[in-house]
This record gives sequence, C-alpha cells and structure tokens, in this order.
Amino acid sequence: MQFRVVAKMIINMTTKFHIFNPEHDSALALESGIYTPKPQIQQFAKDLSTLPLWYSDEEDKVILHEISDQEWLNSVGNIIPNIKDKIASTDEYKHFQAPKRLMPWGIDNTVCRLTNTSQIDGENADDVIKRTKILSSREQTQYVLTRLKEKGLFDGFVSQKIDTVDKLRNIHKEFGKIVVKAPWSSSGRGVLFIDEFDEKEAKRIEKIIESQGFVMAESFFEKEIDFAIEFEDIDGQWQFAGYSLFSTDEHGAYKQNLLASDEILKHEICRHADADRLDKIVEFYCQYFQGKSSELRGNKIIGVDMMAGNGRIHPCVEINVRHTMGIVARRLYDKYIEPGKTGYYAIIRQNTTDDLRKWNQSQTQAFPSTISDGRIFQGFVSLTPIEEKTVFQAYVVVE
Repeated sequence: MQFRVVAKMIINMTTKFHIFNPEHDSALALESGIYTPKPQIQQFAKDLSTLPLWYSDEEDKVILHEISDQEWLNSVGNIIPNIKDKIASTDEYKHFQAPKRLMPWGIDNTVCRLTNTSQIDGENADDVIKRTKILSSREQTQYVLTRLKEKGLFDGFVSQKIDTVDKLRNIHKEFGKIVVKAPWSSSGRGVLFIDEFDEKEAKRIEKIIESQGFVMAESFFEKEIDFAIEFEDIDGQWQFAGYSLFSTDEHGAYKQNLLASDEILKHEICRHADADRLDKIVEFYCQYFQGKSSELRGNKIIGVDMMAGNGRIHPCVEINVRHTMGIVARRLYDKYIEPGKTGYYAIIRQNTTDDLRKWNQSQTQAFPSTISDGRIFQGFVSLTPIEEKTVFQAYVVVE
C-alpha cells in the first residue's frame, strides 16, 4: 500500500525549494526547449531524488514524487528532524504564492520550465541560464588555466578549443595521448581518452562538434588521485566550502567520496601535492569567483574538479557551476556524521529492484548502524528509499 506524504508548508523568506536534476549538464547544451534524458539518467534522477534532504538547510523544502517506502522514511526520521515537513510536491511549489527560491542541482531551461520558474534571485531566469551555460562550459578551463599558469600555479598544457578533427589530429601528434571533452557533459559522459586516433574516435568527435560546436583538448595528466575544491556564495561572498576526495570508474563516472574532516582530506591530498600551492589555488578561486559574482548571480555552489600526482596539481579539470557529489559529502559529514569518525559516501546500481533489496539487507546486517542525537556513529545508512523499480541507491558507511 502506498501512502501520500503531505508536507506541512511552513515557509519563510529564506526558504529554498530544492530539486535533484542530475541531467543538468546535458540540458545546458540545448539552446531552448525541454531536454529529455536517456532512460537510465531518468531512472538515476528518480531513484536519488531524496538526496537534497541531506544537504539542504533545515528550513528548506525538497520537491519530490510520492514516497512509498515508509520504513525508510521512519528510519531516516531519526537523523533528519521533521523530515516529512521538508517534502513538497511540484504542484505545491508551482502554486505557492509567497516569495520562493528554486534551488535545483543545477539551473537550466528544463528545470525552470518544468517548475514554471521565471525568476531566480530576482532576475529573469533566462538571463541566469544563459550566464550559467557560458560559465559551465569546459571552454572556461582554457581561460582559467591560462590565469593559473601566469601566477605559477599550473605547469602543464593549457586545454585548447578545437572545432575540426584535423586540428585535433595535430594536437594528438604532438602529445601522443590526449583527452577530448564535450563542452557540456558530466560524470564521464562526453570525455574521450585517445591513445590511438582511429576513424571510430574521429566520428564520435565529429558528432560532438556537430551538436555542440567544438570540443576541448588537453594532454594526458598522470594522476594519482581525483579531488575537488568546493565553493559557496554566502551573503554575496564566494568562500571556500571544503575539500572533496573522490573516486571514479574506468569511464570517469562517479563512484564514491571519502567522508572525513577537511583537515584529514587536505592531509590526504597533500600526500600527492604541495600544500602551499594548494592553499594558493584555493585563494585564487575565491578571488576569481568573487570577481565573477555578477555573472554567477543565481548560482550558490561551485565545485572545481582537480587531479594530483607526482607532486603536481592539475588545478582545473573542470568547473561545475552547480551542486556536486563533493558538496553532498561535505554536508553529510558536517551535519550527520559523528565528529572524528571517517567513512565513505557512495552510489551503487543493481540490475533489478530485488537485487538492490537483497544487497541493502546484506549491508544492513554486515554494518549495523548506531545513531544518536541525529549523528551516525557507525554502520550502513541508506540515503535514498527503495521503491518499485528502484535500481540506484546512495548510502554511507561510517567506520
């Protein structure tokens, strides 16, 4: 039996309405209209739609579909206070008359149209989307890396904007192994690692250039770790919001984040990179984003993906003008994990819902959780419900 969760709409002037739209990067590539993601991305968005419950502020609302997993709701209620009061439907958001602020995973035309949102932070939503698209393009890495190189904070090849396959072949001849990226994509999609430049790769690149206008090309960086630095706009000031130490699969798709204090994360990063240079890079980005504050208006979170290896830092793999899994991990640790503890935040996919239920039960038994005063001391906790046809799950394990 399904139960409709009815949210008690307690709103104040600072309340934000969150929505999880992980297809955001691809949606930005569209000039207009509503982007329709591939079925797997739609499934991912639906299965993990409750993620904003964990990173949003206490007074915020989260736009969700109906939640039928009452067992999950009740268990999570021991961690997130008044969880049912945080939930709102799309219709409740659309028809709410008082001032409201949409806070999606990322701002794009699709999410604004689906929620009937025409204003963001008092500005025309179309104008905010246009600026967000420009600032989210991987073309920005070329400009930022040039600035970083001028300041002695980057010693590698600055990524190049390429609009023909022939130009790309010349770069490949120079470096041997290169990375080619679509201007707008995420989680490993639209990223090609090219060792041998064959016709199959050429056709894939031609298709990206045809649909998005160009690609970005860069030399291959011998990395030892992936990490990111998160930034947040707090009352008009762009500030450092934390480190993110994460891992990806062989295709570049996100797997998991280490849950730990910023001190521990920085220590781990600096096992592979210079601490003084890292501090200067953080300072550079705070100043850089503050200088772009008018262009960034409407956006509150930015994550900059980086790599480190052999004592070197690649300080701008890409700039994500949106929420990131890194900010989710940072908020999870700060709000819900017992201080001093460590663990990991991860996402898993199973073939069927039955497989996911069995896996969830095995983890619950193998890593029983201990929760007190809204903090996870140890064990496995599912961050998302398992409902009919669910195959993705976000979870934490605290050790």
